[in-house]
Amino acid sequence: MRQIRRHPARTRRRLRTRSLALLTALAVLLSATAACQGGGRPDDGPVDPYDPAAIRYGLAPQPHPDVTYQPDVVLVGGGGDAVRSVTGDGLTWRIDPEADRADELAPGKVMFLTSRAVGRVVDVHREGGDLAVTMGPVELTEVVRDGEFRTDAPVPLDRPIAYSAGTPSWMVADLPPGTGSRGGIGGGAPLGRSRLLRVGAPAPRPPAPPARLSGTETAKAGDLQLTTECCRDGVTARFDYDDSEIRMHGSVTLVMQRPTATFDLAISGGTVTRAEFSITGGAGLRVSVKAGTKVGNSRNLSKSVVVPTQFSIPVGTILGIPFSATVDQSLEIKTAFSAKDGRLDAAGEYSLSGAFGYGYRRPYWGPVSPGGFAVRNSLTNSITGISLGASGLLVTYDAKFTVGIGALGFTAGLFVGLRASVGASLGSGAGLIVCRGAGLGVTMRYGISYSIPKVVADIVNFFLRTFKTRPIKQRGELGDETVVVKRSETVPPDVPLCVV
Repeated sequence: MRQIRRHPARTRRRLRTRSLALLTALAVLLSATAACQGGGRPDDGPVDPYDPAAIRYGLAPQPHPDVTYQPDVVLVGGGGDAVRSVTGDGLTWRIDPEADRADELAPGKVMFLTSRAVGRVVDVHREGGDLAVTMGPVELTEVVRDGEFRTDAPVPLDRPIAYSAGTPSWMVADLPPGTGSRGGIGGGAPLGRSRLLRVGAPAPRPPAPPARLSGTETAKAGDLQLTTECCRDGVTARFDYDDSEIRMHGSVTLVMQRPTATFDLAISGGTVTRAEFSITGGAGLRVSVKAGTKVGNSRNLSKSVVVPTQFSIPVGTILGIPFSATVDQSLEIKTAFSAKDGRLDAAGEYSLSGAFGYGYRRPYWGPVSPGGFAVRNSLTNSITGISLGASGLLVTYDAKFTVGIGALGFTAGLFVGLRASVGASLGSGAGLIVCRGAGLGVTMRYGISYSIPKVVADIVNFFLRTFKTRPIKQRGELGDETVVVKRSETVPPDVPLCVV
C-alpha cells in the first residue's frame, strides 16, 4: 500500500504494461487457434448466406493468407450490395462503378464479385450510372492458384435457393434425326439449333427473375411446361407438352433421402492435385410417362430441354471463398408413333442405394457408383396403349450436382451427375402378337471444372462473338464417366418380332 501511495505513476505504467502483454498473448493465442481451425473448414463469418442480397446475387469472397489467387483475378468489393442487376443467362452483371477495385476490370481479367458473379471479362463499359460487365465461364483453377478446401462434416442439401434464367433462347432445341441419349448436360451428341441461331440475331436478354428460398420452380417455353423440385426427397423434373397434335406429360425423379454433400479439394500451382466429392442419400429412380398423337408418323416430338433453373445450397465460406452446392437438370424427350390416334403409357421404379461420387489423386480417378439396383415396379409390365402401328418413346434425364462457384450452367468446381435413359415401345395392336419392350440405362459422369450442354455453348459463343473473344468450351478437361445400369427386356420374351 505504501508503494502505491509513494509511486502512483510508476504503478500505473506497470499495470498498463502487464495488461498490454496479456492482451498481446491473448491475441496470439486466438490467432493460432484460428489458424489451426482454418485448414479448409467453413469460416464463421458475419454474413448470413440467406441474407436477401446474398440470396439474390451470392456471397462475397475475401482475401485469405492460405489462398493464392491467379494474378489476373480482381476481387471486387461490396458483394451482393454492389450488384444492380444480372441478365437471366448470367453473363452480364450491372454493378456499382464505385465498388472497390471495379476500376481494375478489363477484358481478359477475371471478376470475382460474389459466389455467382465470377468469370472471365469479355466486355466492360459504363451504361447509365452502372458498370456493365459481360463475362464468360472460367475453370476453378483460373481463379485459384494455390489452396486446400474441404468440409469437415456433410452439408445437408435441404434448404435450396431457386435461381431462374427465365425463358432463355437456349431452353429448348430440336434434336436432329438419329440423335442418341447423350445430348444432356455434358453430352457428346449435337443438340441441333435453337431459334436464336436459326434467325441469326441475338434474342433479348432480360434481367433474371428474383431468386427465392424454395425447393420448387416452374418454367414455360412455348407448349412445354416444366416443374422442378429439389432436394430433401430427391430431384424431380415434371413436364407437360400439348400442341393439339402431340400430347405428352410425365415425371422423372432421382429419389433420395435427405441427401448431403462432402468434398475435399487441393490446388497447387493452378493444377488440381487432389479432389474428392460425394453425394449421399441415393435411393432410386422413378419414372412415369404418358404420350399420345393425332398425326402419327407425319410428325413426332424430339426435343432437348435444358431446365433454366438451378437450385443452390450455400456450403460456407472456406478460406475466404464462398462455395455452394448446386443442382442442374436437363431432359430429352422423343416420341415414335407410326400411326395416328396412338397412345403409350409407362411407369416404373428402381432402387439405387448408397453414395455416388469420386476420388482423384492426380492422375488417377476412383469413381464411387450407387449400387443395390433392384426393380420395384417393372416399366415393361406397366406399358399400355392403343395404336394401329408401333409406338415408342424415350426420355433421358440428367441431374448434375456441383460444389464450386459461378452461376447456372457455368458453375465451376467438382461435379458428379447421373444420366438416366428410359425407353418404352409397344407393338401394333393389329398384329397377332402385341409386344412390349423397355430399356433402362444409367450413367454416372464426374469431373472438375464446368460442363454445359452443347446448345448452351453454341448460343453463348454466338453472343460472345460480338466481343471478338475466344469461344468457350463445352466442358473442362478433367473427368470421366462410368455405366451404372444397362438393362432391357421384352414381353413376351425371346420373340423376334418383340426385340427392341
